[in-house]
Amino acid sequence: MGQADKAALWRELKEAGVEFPLHYREYTTDELLAIRNKLVAENDAGDGEAAPESRHYLPQDLPRSDEADELAGLRQNTHSADEPIRVDSNGLIWYQDEVRKAAFAKPRGRRLLKYRNTGTKSVTVKSGDYTETFEMPGEGRGISEARITLPSHQEGIYRDPKLPFRIYVYNDRRGFDFFEVQAFYGGEDLVPIEIKRVYVGSILCYDIRTTIRAIQSEYRERVLQKGN
Repeated sequence: MGQADKAALWRELKEAGVEFPLHYREYTTDELLAIRNKLVAENDAGDGEAAPESRHYLPQDLPRSDEADELAGLRQNTHSADEPIRVDSNGLIWYQDEVRKAAFAKPRGRRLLKYRNTGTKSVTVKSGDYTETFEMPGEGRGISEARITLPSHQEGIYRDPKLPFRIYVYNDRRGFDFFEVQAFYGGEDLVPIEIKRVYVGSILCYDIRTTIRAIQSEYRERVLQKGN
């Protein structure tokens, strides 16, 4: 099955009321097909009863765990920003665990990276009266090491399937992802003025309460306009 089959399955499931907490690219064709088969089996077993209005599905291989990382920056070279790392017992999908800065000085974590050091060599190119020298990779085969000091803290990032945007959390402060809210409204200038901006740690976010209030208010206005 190719990308066309995957896209067709995605559209079919969305039209059936399935809600996916992750992006389309996070799912494989086989996972979407398994969700479709499960949905069909559930409907058949219900003797004609209506299916629930919404269902939330996650990739099958995503780990379930309440154990958060204790060191900041631990996964910065192993996971991309859009790759979830775990799902906790409350159903929250974590992309980055919150690690608060210690109240007292303590050693930071360090990462050891090994790489092949080929060295360098100079290559001179002459064209007429013009001469230029370039520094190019050499032919060495040695293995070198680089030690990187990890940050002292990091903001947590998670998605709650009941809410529309990813959430940043640090030191009991929370906010919606700045760029996801802007994308929802079609640009920074189109975000309603009543939605407040807040800092969560060092990250600029949109306030959750005023964002939800603005979306609900706009929804009610559209329903009333439609009714009239």
